Amino acid sequence: MTGIPERKLELVRKLLAVAEHPGTDPTEAAVYLEKAYAVMAAYGIEQAMLADAGVVADEVGQLTVTVGNPYQADRRALLAGVAAALRCRAIYWRSGRESVVRVVGFGSDLAVVELLFTSLCLQMGSGVLRVRVPEGLATVSFRKSWMAGFVHRVCERLGEAERRAAADSAASTAGGRSAELVLVDRRAQVSRVYEEMFPRVRRGARRRLRDWSGWEDGRAAGDQADLEAPRVGSQRPAGLIGPDTA
Repeated sequence: MTGIPERKLELVRKLLAVAEHPGTDPTEAAVYLEKAYAVMAAYGIEQAMLADAGVVADEVGQLTVTVGNPYQADRRALLAGVAAALRCRAIYWRSGRESVVRVVGFGSDLAVVELLFTSLCLQMGSGVLRVRVPEGLATVSFRKSWMAGFVHRVCERLGEAERRAAADSAASTAGGRSAELVLVDRRAQVSRVYEEMFPRVRRGARRRLRDWSGWEDGRAAGDQADLEAPRVGSQRPAGLIGPDTA
């Protein structure tokens, strides 16, 4: 898997560390997160253009992440959303009490997926524990709806950041291809590899929230979160792709 250059990685880690710190003002945290997302989005565009020109090697590979409890489904949804925003495809299956998530994508994108998912998991986990559950509401259902809102908004922002970076890129390949065209081609390549690896899959059932009481608070927290996210639209986050089961 293509690694992020150490200097760039150190910069992103510092930005994320400030944003993740419990003592950082939410508004200030959002600024640091946006900077981190912008750096990573620009890195992704740069690597895509260099690879398309044959300057660097950046092949389609895979990343495997084991997701356990607590809030396993919510963390799984976060990983799937981040992966989708970065032109990757995700599939999961159950292994005992845990979920094994396989992410397929270009090496440079997988490196960013791993970094962002780790950071966002920390932010979501600490954020949901800090939020006060309104009197009269069930704690578990409120927290689940809060995390669903968080994931949805974070993925919106990531998608927006990626599209903005592509639109702002002045680079073009030797053949005159724009960043947008290169990224569309890379997404198609990932889909072909994914479908070859997993020819028999079914789309997992979409999660349905029975209690939406924490949704707006979760989305508000997602606005403060560490990243520049994918636009998933105004609908609920879609489920992951899962393997065929008997």
